[in-house]
Amino acid sequence: MKAVGVVIPIYNVERYLKKCLDSVINQTYKNLYIVLVNDGSTDNSLNIAKKYVLKDKRVILFDKKNKGQSEARNVGIDYFSGKYKFKNTKAHCKQQLIELTLEGYNPYEIYFAFKNNKSFLEKKSFPFIDYIIFLDSDDFWSFNCIEECISRTNNSVDIIWFKSEAVFENNFKKKWTCLLDFYKYQEQIITPIDWLKKSIKYDINSFYFIWSGMINFNYLKKIDLKFINNIIHEDHHFGMLLFFQSSSIYILPKTLHYYRIRNNSTINISHNFNPPSYLTNLYNSFNKDIITMKKYYSAASMFFVFINISNFLKSKDDNFVFLVKKAFFRNLFENTFKIFFIQLDPWKIKDKLTLLLNNNNNNFWKILKYKRIFFLYKYIYKIMRLLKQNFKFFC
Repeated sequence: MKAVGVVIPIYNVERYLKKCLDSVINQTYKNLYIVLVNDGSTDNSLNIAKKYVLKDKRVILFDKKNKGQSEARNVGIDYFSGKYKFKNTKAHCKQQLIELTLEGYNPYEIYFAFKNNKSFLEKKSFPFIDYIIFLDSDDFWSFNCIEECISRTNNSVDIIWFKSEAVFENNFKKKWTCLLDFYKYQEQIITPIDWLKKSIKYDINSFYFIWSGMINFNYLKKIDLKFINNIIHEDHHFGMLLFFQSSSIYILPKTLHYYRIRNNSTINISHNFNPPSYLTNLYNSFNKDIITMKKYYSAASMFFVFINISNFLKSKDDNFVFLVKKAFFRNLFENTFKIFFIQLDPWKIKDKLTLLLNNNNNNFWKILKYKRIFFLYKYIYKIMRLLKQNFKFFC
């Protein structure tokens, strides 16, 4: 019976966590190992998560320093890869809860891990899994999600891609369509080339993938793919590199995941948003202007996605590079260069980008060929600054 590892990052979701975790532990498919990663929550999320460790021996909970969703997900990948060595067990006898610390490898600053006492006695330090799946802690699954995926698995399928449905909180207004719907696929197995050509045909110029499918864990380890730390838009980087390197992708056009859209999530930041501690320095750099900080953080994050994708493509054949560029590079490029319309630059992204694009000897140009557009952006940026200064003068 194939084993599935579930990874759920948790940050200040006390209102939604129970519904999320109930949808996981009550799956019709039972051979699950569930990793909860509390990313420095300041509400009651950690205590809620502990209750599920006590309730279900398949659950392990990590409590770590706040550093964002990417690192929290990477904790789960490392755990299932057997990278953690636990030590100094401390039993809470009344609750049957075991508290563990890590020995040696601990790049994500994990404080403690918690396991059910029965699980600790029965199982080795980490389970062997066949597939891995990610779920955000404010989202939830249909109860047959894993069973539907497992029934489509075979040794040649690297990714199973299913549909999501939006759940809007408190009349939140935002247009959202499931990405898979744009492709108009029937249930079938496709290749990365099929997917790229379809992206071009339907002008789908932005791609992301984290919580909308299940991944063969041996495949994920083989390509050595993790999430870029300390950014948003990590799903673009992860999704594209995951699909680029796959041999086959199973399309499962069924709604199995429910995506909650709400105010003050990582993506939907409003004026009253209280940033997580790992963004405090950036927030202060923008004099606590959360909206401008979000714009900068988004563009800076896309810069790291852009560079990583470009570097990956340097070793690929011309036809594949052509398809990727035609499908996605305009969107990547435009979102990266939005940073030139923001005056402050605490991470020096403009300097890094200028240096990279001014280096004519850099192999980067074999991939991009966007030099003229780059200087046009810089020119427009300078004009806008002059206009802004003159406007202030005349007022």
